[in-house]
Amino acid sequence: MGLGADDYIVKPFLPRELVLRLMAILKRMYYSSSAPERLPAFKLGEYIVDLESAIVHRNTEEQPLTAKEHALLLKLYENQGRIVTSDALCQAVWGDDSYGYENTLMVHIRRIREKIEADPSKPLSLLTVRGLGYKLLVKEQ
Repeated sequence: MGLGADDYIVKPFLPRELVLRLMAILKRMYYSSSAPERLPAFKLGEYIVDLESAIVHRNTEEQPLTAKEHALLLKLYENQGRIVTSDALCQAVWGDDSYGYENTLMVHIRRIREKIEADPSKPLSLLTVRGLGYKLLVKEQ
C-alpha cells in the first residue's frame, strides 16, 4: 500500500462533496500556511557557503556546488560539530543502495575541501575522524 491516500468517499456521494474534499486536499498540499524554510548560509574562515543558492563565495570569486556536494554539506551542516559517519553521509546522498560508495564519498569530500578550505591538504573546517566519518566545524563570527 502506501500510495498516499488520506481520505475516501462512500458511494453514493454528491458531486459537491467530491469537489469540497478535493479542494481541501489541494489546499493542504499547495497552500500551506508555513513558508518553505530557507537553507542557511554560513561562514568558514574567509569563505561563505550559501546552501540556498549552492555557491561558495570568497571575496569576489564564486564556486558552484554540485548536487552531491550540496547534499553532503547540508548533512554536515545539520550536524555541525558532531561526527557524521561515512555510512550516514552515503545514505543521505545516494540513498538505500549506498553500499560501496566510500571511495566516491572521499572524492566528493576532497572536492568540497578544495572549495571551502585555504589548504585542502590541511583542513580546518571539514575534518576527517579516522574510522568514523567527518565533522564540519562552523566557527561563529
